[in-house]
Amino acid sequence: MSSRDASGTPAPVICIEHVSKHYVRGQEEVPVLADINFDIARGEFLALMGPSGSGKSTLLNLIAGLDLPDAGSIIVDGVDITLLDDAGLADWRARNIGFIFQFYNLMPVLTALENVELPLQLTRLSRRERRERALTALALVGLSDRVKHYPSELSGGQLQRVAIARAIVSDPTLIVADEPTGDLDRKSGEEVLSLLHRLNQDLGKTIIMVTHDAHAANAARAVRHLEKGELSALVENRQ
Repeated sequence: MSSRDASGTPAPVICIEHVSKHYVRGQEEVPVLADINFDIARGEFLALMGPSGSGKSTLLNLIAGLDLPDAGSIIVDGVDITLLDDAGLADWRARNIGFIFQFYNLMPVLTALENVELPLQLTRLSRRERRERALTALALVGLSDRVKHYPSELSGGQLQRVAIARAIVSDPTLIVADEPTGDLDRKSGEEVLSLLHRLNQDLGKTIIMVTHDAHAANAARAVRHLEKGELSALVENRQ
């Protein structure tokens, strides 16, 4: 399939159609997302912004297949993930999604190399192939000299770079990042944003990043704001 449509515009890798979501708090239904519709082009680097409780992390989780909407469809690379069962979703996530979290979610008893290898454990790759891929991913994030270090021996910025290496090691369709600089100092945050920019520009990775930080959002190619469950128009950043 061509990555561009007839007009030359990059074809969407994600199509979100009439998506709504609510949660139940006690006896009350709390609406979070209301009839969300938008596409995300292949190779986009999109920042989702909004105040606390605006639904941005909920939307990210729906796109990543961690949760399901109450209504609507989410089509990623031709697959409507809202139609998959739990086992199908788990398999789809393993093959298509790279996760980056604010607090890294690394295993403290594993080395950097072993943490990055984790997503490959369920694949058919040999131990040698898994190790080579993990080493390549760590080299891409500038941590070839830290492969045997445990999380307790790494700085916050290094921990997040290990998490990014883990996110890209399986060559996913989509990278989703939830406040990836939220727990970092400014210098470490800049390094992480620069790395995400390079993954997008040099490797063509599609990235969706949730952030409340306008400075971090400026690293993305485009920004959308969520406010009270409704999505704003796309605003492109100057690069």
